[in-house]
Amino acid sequence: MKEIFGNREGSIVGHYRSILEQAGIPCFVRNENAAALSELQGPAFYPVLCVDDEYYEEAMAVLLPYYERYRDEENAVAGREDWLCPRCSETVPASFDFCWNCEQSHPSASDTPMDL
Repeated sequence: MKEIFGNREGSIVGHYRSILEQAGIPCFVRNENAAALSELQGPAFYPVLCVDDEYYEEAMAVLLPYYERYRDEENAVAGREDWLCPRCSETVPASFDFCWNCEQSHPSASDTPMDL
């Protein structure tokens, strides 16, 4: 068994699991419910996507574009600072793409639709 991807956000791990399952690659999530069972929230309890050794190379090839996109998005958010909403003047955390008060999009957000 090899670990492919771990993250505190189980939804991201689940998304990657779905991608592998659609590609016909058997996989499972270790620690899928561990965070709910403990007040400890360290990396040892994060959900981790795993595959058998024989599927590792194929799984990595399938997930590589998604990893790169996730990394780029994480780096973009990490480089941002809290922002002031141009519509309602509320201070919005850097990780938010929309104002929590009036739903105005981040000033640097592109007007192009998201890729699905």
